[in-house]
Amino acid sequence: MPNFTQSPRLEDALCLTDAECLLIDPRADHDALFDQAEARLEAASNLMFTLCQLDTPGASADARDLANVAIASRFLLADSHDLLMAARLVAKRQQAPARKGVRHG
Repeated sequence: MPNFTQSPRLEDALCLTDAECLLIDPRADHDALFDQAEARLEAASNLMFTLCQLDTPGASADARDLANVAIASRFLLADSHDLLMAARLVAKRQQAPARKGVRHG
């Protein structure tokens, strides 16, 4: 995990999962990361909806089609997971640290 004692640099980009990696700019703000995660989750949801439509008369898909949908869904969900984890890290980093010696309450 990169050390952010200074401002983050592109060279410190994150790859949070062991699988295929989406390179995440550590300078991105958490809203942009959440937006990108949402877009990928919606795309995966749309792929699942497409699979549901194969139950209609006249629709067909072979094993290769189903495998392609599964692979695309896997990438989209892995990217979404990475983006949500990165957004959480950015949000934590942006929170103001509590000052030492100050009592609360």
